[in-house]
Amino acid sequence: MTEEINVSPLLGNVKTKIINYLSDGEKSISSISELLHINKTAVKEHMETLERMGYVHSFFRRERTGRPSKYYEMTQAGMELFPKKYSELMSAFIEEARLEIGEQKLNLLLGKVADRLLNQAGYMSVLNGSGERDAKIRELSNFVSTLNRLGYYARMEIDGEIVRIIRHNCIFYEMAKTNGRVICDVLGKDMIKLPSEKGFSMKEKFSDGGNKCVVEVDL
Repeated sequence: MTEEINVSPLLGNVKTKIINYLSDGEKSISSISELLHINKTAVKEHMETLERMGYVHSFFRRERTGRPSKYYEMTQAGMELFPKKYSELMSAFIEEARLEIGEQKLNLLLGKVADRLLNQAGYMSVLNGSGERDAKIRELSNFVSTLNRLGYYARMEIDGEIVRIIRHNCIFYEMAKTNGRVICDVLGKDMIKLPSEKGFSMKEKFSDGGNKCVVEVDL
């Protein structure tokens, strides 16, 4: 078995050991029982729970003699429990892109990425060319709904002639910790679809140690 990784504290010690064991390949209840030094009934209970959670899949395999034996293998959801290094990969990629194509082209590229993300989340402008205050508010409300579909916990506040968009999590949080200027100041800006030519200001950012991201948009 490979070195044990704490894939999720919510699984508990035994289920974590099982997931780690299955990372080497499919296993029978008997082999898991021998590894963990617990009886097969207890193993079966753990496996049934993991299967309900979608982390393992069971199947039967016919042996040379006797009845078919039940085996378990890890699902894609189970594999996703293991730590990923996406943020390190993207940080290195962003830095290499900056050196290769320059700051200006990188920012333009990030703008296209922002547009793609919003389009994939179903964002469609509802302004229809109107410059009225109520129409701008509807547009920003539509945008906040799109952010929530992307995985943000976003809400909107109206304070006089200012709309405040508050995001309580960041889907790029790990990257923002080491690439705050690019992720927050560039990509974050491009993710805000302004309903007018007036600007906006970022009042609080995760990358600056805040517990939320706050953007103020002028109506």
